[in-house]
Amino acid sequence: MNKKLIALAVAGTFAGYGAVASAATVSGFANIIYTAVDDAAGPAAGSSAKNPNEGKFGADAEIDVIATSGAVTTRVDVDLNLTGGGDSGTLEQAMFAWDLGAVTLIGGVFNNPIGADAEDAPDMDFTTHSVVYNILDHQTARDGNNITGVAVAGAVGPVTLTGAFLNDIQDANEENSLAFVVNYSPIAGLDLEAGFVTQDDQMNTATPPAATTAGDVANFNVIYSIKGFTVGLDYLAPSNIIDSAYTIWGGYTHGDFNFKVRTESVAWEATGAADHDVNTLYATYAANENLSIALEFRDGDQGAATAPGNTANAITGVAQDSVATLEFIATF
Repeated sequence: MNKKLIALAVAGTFAGYGAVASAATVSGFANIIYTAVDDAAGPAAGSSAKNPNEGKFGADAEIDVIATSGAVTTRVDVDLNLTGGGDSGTLEQAMFAWDLGAVTLIGGVFNNPIGADAEDAPDMDFTTHSVVYNILDHQTARDGNNITGVAVAGAVGPVTLTGAFLNDIQDANEENSLAFVVNYSPIAGLDLEAGFVTQDDQMNTATPPAATTAGDVANFNVIYSIKGFTVGLDYLAPSNIIDSAYTIWGGYTHGDFNFKVRTESVAWEATGAADHDVNTLYATYAANENLSIALEFRDGDQGAATAPGNTANAITGVAQDSVATLEFIATF
Protein backbone atom coordinates (compact mmCIF):
# COMPACT_ATOMS: atom_id res chain seq x y z
CA MET A 1 0.00 0.00 0.00
CA ASN A 2 1.07 3.57 -0.58
CA LYS A 3 3.01 4.73 2.46
CA LYS A 4 1.13 8.05 2.55
CA LEU A 5 -1.81 6.22 4.10
CA ILE A 6 -2.46 8.94 6.67
CA ALA A 7 -3.02 11.60 4.04
CA LEU A 8 -5.09 9.13 2.01
CA ALA A 9 -7.23 8.25 5.01
CA VAL A 10 -7.89 11.92 5.75
CA ALA A 11 -8.79 12.47 2.10
CA GLY A 12 -11.23 9.56 2.20
CA THR A 13 -9.43 7.50 -0.46
CA PHE A 14 -8.15 4.67 1.73
CA ALA A 15 -8.17 1.68 -0.62
CA GLY A 16 -6.05 -1.10 -2.09
CA TYR A 17 -4.46 -1.49 -5.51
CA GLY A 18 -7.49 -2.84 -7.31
CA ALA A 19 -10.12 -2.41 -4.62
CA VAL A 20 -12.60 0.11 -3.32
CA ALA A 21 -12.92 0.06 0.46
CA SER A 22 -16.55 -0.79 1.25
CA ALA A 23 -17.21 -4.43 2.10
CA ALA A 24 -14.27 -6.75 2.62
CA THR A 25 -12.01 -6.65 -0.45
CA VAL A 26 -8.76 -8.30 -1.42
CA SER A 27 -6.03 -6.68 -3.51
CA GLY A 28 -2.29 -7.01 -3.92
CA PHE A 29 0.51 -7.61 -6.36
CA ALA A 30 3.19 -9.98 -7.62
CA ASN A 31 6.68 -8.57 -8.21
CA ILE A 32 9.08 -10.57 -10.40
CA ILE A 33 12.69 -9.39 -10.90
CA TYR A 34 15.33 -10.82 -13.24
CA THR A 35 18.90 -9.81 -12.36
CA ALA A 36 21.09 -9.51 -15.45
CA VAL A 37 24.11 -7.88 -13.80
CA ASP A 38 25.17 -7.77 -10.13
CA ASP A 39 28.84 -6.93 -9.66
CA ALA A 40 28.69 -7.02 -5.86
CA ALA A 41 27.76 -10.71 -5.91
CA GLY A 42 30.61 -11.59 -8.25
CA PRO A 43 33.49 -13.83 -7.17
CA ALA A 44 36.91 -12.44 -6.34
CA ALA A 45 39.41 -12.02 -9.15
CA GLY A 46 40.92 -15.37 -10.16
CA SER A 47 38.21 -17.37 -8.42
CA SER A 48 36.35 -20.14 -10.25
CA ALA A 49 33.20 -19.50 -8.22
CA LYS A 50 29.97 -18.50 -9.96
CA ASN A 51 27.94 -15.34 -9.41
CA PRO A 52 24.92 -16.46 -7.31
CA ASN A 53 22.65 -13.59 -8.41
CA GLU A 54 23.18 -12.99 -12.12
CA GLY A 55 20.83 -14.74 -14.55
CA LYS A 56 18.25 -15.52 -11.88
CA PHE A 57 14.61 -14.61 -11.31
CA GLY A 58 13.25 -13.66 -7.91
CA ALA A 59 9.70 -13.03 -6.80
CA ASP A 60 7.75 -11.53 -3.95
CA ALA A 61 4.10 -10.72 -3.48
CA GLU A 62 1.63 -9.00 -1.20
CA ILE A 63 -1.97 -9.71 -0.25
CA ASP A 64 -4.01 -6.87 1.26
CA VAL A 65 -7.41 -7.30 2.92
CA ILE A 66 -9.55 -4.24 3.60
CA ALA A 67 -12.96 -4.04 5.30
CA THR A 68 -15.03 -0.97 6.12
CA SER A 69 -17.93 -0.78 8.54
CA GLY A 70 -19.36 2.67 9.11
CA ALA A 71 -16.56 5.07 9.97
CA VAL A 72 -13.90 2.41 10.59
CA THR A 73 -11.68 0.78 7.99
CA THR A 74 -9.52 -2.22 8.92
CA ARG A 75 -6.52 -3.25 6.83
CA VAL A 76 -4.09 -6.18 6.95
CA ASP A 77 -1.15 -6.44 4.50
CA VAL A 78 0.86 -9.66 4.28
CA ASP A 79 4.19 -9.84 2.41
CA LEU A 80 5.31 -13.11 0.82
CA ASN A 81 8.76 -13.87 -0.64
CA LEU A 82 11.11 -16.67 -1.62
CA THR A 83 13.29 -16.38 1.49
CA GLY A 84 13.47 -19.44 3.71
CA GLY A 85 12.61 -21.96 1.00
CA GLY A 86 9.51 -20.16 -0.21
CA ASP A 87 7.57 -20.31 3.04
CA SER A 88 8.40 -16.81 4.27
CA GLY A 89 5.52 -14.50 5.17
CA THR A 90 5.68 -11.27 7.16
CA LEU A 91 3.11 -8.82 8.45
CA GLU A 92 3.57 -5.43 6.81
CA GLN A 93 0.49 -3.70 8.19
CA ALA A 94 -2.26 -4.53 10.68
CA MET A 95 -4.19 -1.37 11.41
CA PHE A 96 -7.45 0.54 11.52
CA ALA A 97 -8.44 4.03 10.38
CA TRP A 98 -11.36 5.61 12.27
CA ASP A 99 -12.94 8.66 10.68
CA LEU A 100 -13.95 10.94 13.56
CA GLY A 101 -15.00 13.83 11.35
CA ALA A 102 -12.47 16.53 12.11
CA VAL A 103 -9.63 14.01 12.50
CA THR A 104 -8.74 10.44 11.60
CA LEU A 105 -7.38 8.05 14.24
CA ILE A 106 -5.04 5.34 12.96
CA GLY A 107 -3.70 2.53 15.13
CA GLY A 108 -1.63 -0.63 14.78
CA VAL A 109 1.34 -1.44 12.57
CA PHE A 110 1.50 0.82 9.53
CA ASN A 111 3.84 2.30 6.93
CA ASN A 112 6.16 5.03 8.17
CA PRO A 113 4.66 8.31 6.85
CA ILE A 114 8.07 10.05 6.91
CA GLY A 115 10.04 10.20 3.66
CA ALA A 116 9.04 10.30 -0.01
CA ASP A 117 9.76 6.69 -1.02
CA ALA A 118 6.91 4.20 -0.92
CA GLU A 119 6.96 0.77 0.73
CA ASP A 120 5.53 -1.43 -2.03
CA ALA A 121 6.65 -2.10 -5.60
CA PRO A 122 3.57 -0.71 -7.43
CA ASP A 123 3.94 2.62 -5.58
CA MET A 124 7.72 2.98 -5.88
CA ASP A 125 9.29 5.35 -8.42
CA PHE A 126 12.14 2.90 -9.10
CA THR A 127 12.79 -0.83 -8.78
CA THR A 128 15.11 -0.24 -5.82
CA HIS A 129 14.49 1.87 -2.74
CA SER A 130 16.28 5.17 -2.17
CA VAL A 131 19.09 5.61 0.36
CA VAL A 132 16.73 7.76 2.46
CA TYR A 133 14.24 4.89 2.62
CA ASN A 134 17.02 2.41 3.44
CA ILE A 135 18.22 4.53 6.36
CA LEU A 136 14.68 4.86 7.73
CA ASP A 137 14.11 1.12 7.22
CA HIS A 138 17.32 0.37 9.14
CA GLN A 139 16.05 2.49 12.03
CA THR A 140 12.67 0.75 12.31
CA ALA A 141 12.47 -2.60 14.08
CA ARG A 142 9.43 -3.79 12.11
CA ASP A 143 9.92 -5.64 8.84
CA GLY A 144 10.21 -2.95 6.17
CA ASN A 145 9.96 0.75 6.96
CA ASN A 146 6.99 0.32 9.30
CA ILE A 147 6.08 1.57 12.77
CA THR A 148 3.76 0.57 15.61
CA GLY A 149 1.46 2.85 17.61
CA VAL A 150 -1.34 5.34 17.09
CA ALA A 151 -1.56 8.46 14.92
CA VAL A 152 -4.05 11.31 14.69
CA ALA A 153 -4.31 13.28 11.46
CA GLY A 154 -6.50 16.17 10.40
CA ALA A 155 -6.78 18.60 7.52
CA VAL A 156 -6.53 22.34 8.12
CA GLY A 157 -7.26 23.92 4.77
CA PRO A 158 -4.62 22.65 2.31
CA VAL A 159 -2.44 21.34 5.17
CA THR A 160 -2.60 17.87 6.75
CA LEU A 161 -1.16 17.66 10.27
CA THR A 162 -0.22 14.31 11.81
CA GLY A 163 1.00 13.41 15.27
CA ALA A 164 1.91 9.87 16.34
CA PHE A 165 2.71 8.13 19.64
CA LEU A 166 4.72 4.99 18.89
CA ASN A 167 6.74 2.16 20.29
CA ASP A 168 10.35 3.28 20.11
CA ILE A 169 11.09 2.71 16.43
CA GLN A 170 14.03 0.45 17.40
CA ASP A 171 11.87 -1.26 20.07
CA ALA A 172 14.02 0.04 22.96
CA ASN A 173 12.48 -1.10 26.25
CA GLU A 174 10.48 1.44 28.29
CA GLU A 175 10.91 4.04 25.55
CA ASN A 176 8.51 5.59 23.05
CA SER A 177 8.92 7.58 19.86
CA LEU A 178 6.99 10.67 18.84
CA ALA A 179 6.45 11.56 15.19
CA PHE A 180 5.13 14.70 13.55
CA VAL A 181 4.36 15.19 9.85
CA VAL A 182 3.09 18.20 7.90
CA ASN A 183 1.83 17.78 4.33
CA TYR A 184 1.03 20.83 2.21
CA SER A 185 -0.02 21.20 -1.43
CA PRO A 186 -0.02 24.96 -2.16
CA ILE A 187 -0.69 24.56 -5.90
CA ALA A 188 -1.70 21.77 -8.25
CA GLY A 189 1.16 19.33 -8.76
CA LEU A 190 3.30 20.55 -5.84
CA ASP A 191 3.50 18.40 -2.69
CA LEU A 192 5.59 19.42 0.32
CA GLU A 193 6.25 17.32 3.41
CA ALA A 194 8.21 17.88 6.61
CA GLY A 195 8.56 15.11 9.18
CA PHE A 196 10.34 14.43 12.47
CA VAL A 197 10.59 11.30 14.60
CA THR A 198 12.33 10.74 17.92
CA GLN A 199 14.04 7.59 19.17
CA ASP A 200 16.15 6.49 22.10
CA ASP A 201 19.89 7.22 21.77
CA GLN A 202 21.26 3.71 22.21
CA MET A 203 25.02 3.45 22.84
CA ASN A 204 27.55 0.63 22.61
CA THR A 205 30.11 -0.36 25.27
CA ALA A 206 33.14 1.21 23.58
CA THR A 207 35.31 3.80 25.33
CA PRO A 208 34.02 6.40 24.81
CA PRO A 209 30.55 4.99 24.00
CA ALA A 210 29.34 5.46 20.42
CA ALA A 211 25.77 5.75 19.16
CA THR A 212 24.26 2.63 17.58
CA THR A 213 21.10 4.35 16.31
CA ALA A 214 20.61 7.43 14.14
CA GLY A 215 18.78 9.19 16.97
CA ASP A 216 16.13 11.79 16.19
CA VAL A 217 15.47 12.05 12.45
CA ALA A 218 14.24 15.07 10.48
CA ASN A 219 13.05 14.80 6.88
CA PHE A 220 11.91 17.18 4.17
CA ASN A 221 10.70 16.20 0.73
CA VAL A 222 9.14 18.00 -2.20
CA ILE A 223 7.63 16.62 -5.42
CA TYR A 224 6.49 18.75 -8.36
CA SER A 225 4.68 17.41 -11.43
CA ILE A 226 3.64 19.34 -14.55
CA LYS A 227 2.77 18.25 -18.10
CA GLY A 228 4.29 14.79 -17.80
CA PHE A 229 7.45 15.96 -16.00
CA THR A 230 8.16 15.16 -12.33
CA VAL A 231 11.05 16.26 -10.13
CA GLY A 232 11.63 15.45 -6.48
CA LEU A 233 13.95 15.95 -3.53
CA ASP A 234 14.06 13.83 -0.36
CA TYR A 235 16.42 15.09 2.38
CA LEU A 236 17.18 13.36 5.69
CA ALA A 237 19.10 14.71 8.70
CA PRO A 238 19.59 12.28 11.63
CA SER A 239 21.19 13.38 14.91
CA ASN A 240 23.69 10.46 15.07
CA ILE A 241 25.89 8.34 12.76
CA ILE A 242 24.81 10.05 9.52
CA ASP A 243 25.28 13.75 8.90
CA SER A 244 22.77 13.93 6.04
CA ALA A 245 21.39 12.02 3.07
CA TYR A 246 19.56 13.16 -0.03
CA THR A 247 17.80 11.75 -3.06
CA ILE A 248 17.10 13.85 -6.17
CA TRP A 249 15.14 12.42 -9.07
CA GLY A 250 13.35 13.48 -12.23
CA GLY A 251 11.14 11.77 -14.75
CA TYR A 252 9.00 12.15 -17.84
CA THR A 253 5.86 10.23 -18.82
CA HIS A 254 4.81 9.86 -22.46
CA GLY A 255 1.81 7.65 -23.07
CA ASP A 256 2.46 4.27 -21.50
CA PHE A 257 6.19 4.94 -21.07
CA ASN A 258 7.98 6.56 -18.15
CA PHE A 259 11.67 7.46 -17.87
CA LYS A 260 13.47 8.48 -14.67
CA VAL A 261 16.92 9.31 -13.37
CA ARG A 262 18.00 9.46 -9.71
CA THR A 263 21.14 10.61 -7.91
CA GLU A 264 21.76 10.09 -4.18
CA SER A 265 24.41 10.67 -1.55
CA VAL A 266 25.00 9.89 2.12
CA ALA A 267 27.46 11.88 4.27
CA TRP A 268 28.65 10.24 7.50
CA GLU A 269 29.07 11.95 10.84
CA ALA A 270 32.49 10.36 11.42
CA THR A 271 35.41 12.53 10.31
CA GLY A 272 37.05 11.21 7.17
CA ALA A 273 34.37 8.65 6.35
CA ALA A 274 33.77 8.47 2.58
CA ASP A 275 30.37 9.43 1.22
CA HIS A 276 28.11 6.77 -0.28
CA ASP A 277 26.80 7.74 -3.74
CA VAL A 278 24.30 6.05 -6.05
CA ASN A 279 23.09 6.86 -9.57
CA THR A 280 20.09 5.12 -11.13
CA LEU A 281 18.51 5.00 -14.60
CA TYR A 282 14.98 3.63 -14.93
CA ALA A 283 12.37 3.06 -17.64
CA THR A 284 8.95 1.46 -17.37
CA TYR A 285 6.17 0.46 -19.75
CA ALA A 286 2.52 0.03 -18.76
CA ALA A 287 1.79 -3.11 -20.76
CA ASN A 288 -1.71 -3.47 -19.32
CA GLU A 289 -3.79 -1.77 -16.65
CA ASN A 290 -2.51 -4.35 -14.17
CA LEU A 291 0.97 -5.08 -15.55
CA SER A 292 4.07 -2.89 -15.78
CA ILE A 293 7.53 -3.81 -17.09
CA ALA A 294 10.61 -1.91 -15.91
CA LEU A 295 14.33 -1.79 -16.61
CA GLU A 296 16.73 -0.37 -14.02
CA PHE A 297 20.48 0.21 -13.96
CA ARG A 298 21.96 1.22 -10.60
CA ASP A 299 25.59 2.12 -9.90
CA GLY A 300 26.78 2.34 -6.29
CA ASP A 301 29.97 3.85 -4.90
CA GLN A 302 31.09 3.54 -1.28
CA GLY A 303 33.75 6.18 -1.88
CA ALA A 304 36.64 4.06 -0.63
CA ALA A 305 39.16 1.91 -2.48
CA THR A 306 36.74 -1.00 -2.43
CA ALA A 307 36.52 -3.49 -5.29
CA PRO A 308 33.22 -4.95 -6.53
CA GLY A 309 32.24 -8.01 -4.55
CA ASN A 310 31.76 -6.27 -1.20
CA THR A 311 28.46 -6.44 0.66
CA ALA A 312 25.93 -3.62 0.79
CA ASN A 313 26.20 -1.30 3.78
CA ALA A 314 23.62 -2.30 6.40
CA ILE A 315 22.44 1.29 6.93
CA THR A 316 22.44 2.82 3.44
CA GLY A 317 22.03 -0.29 1.30
CA VAL A 318 24.88 0.94 -0.93
CA ALA A 319 27.49 -1.47 -2.30
CA GLN A 320 30.44 -0.92 -4.60
CA ASP A 321 28.60 -2.36 -7.57
CA SER A 322 26.58 -2.07 -10.75
CA VAL A 323 23.20 -3.83 -10.94
CA ALA A 324 20.89 -4.21 -13.95
CA THR A 325 17.41 -5.69 -13.54
CA LEU A 326 14.21 -6.41 -15.45
CA GLU A 327 11.05 -6.14 -13.35
CA PHE A 328 7.43 -7.23 -13.87
CA ILE A 329 4.74 -5.88 -11.50
CA ALA A 330 1.27 -7.43 -11.76
CA THR A 331 -1.51 -6.06 -9.56
CA PHE A 332 -4.96 -7.36 -8.64
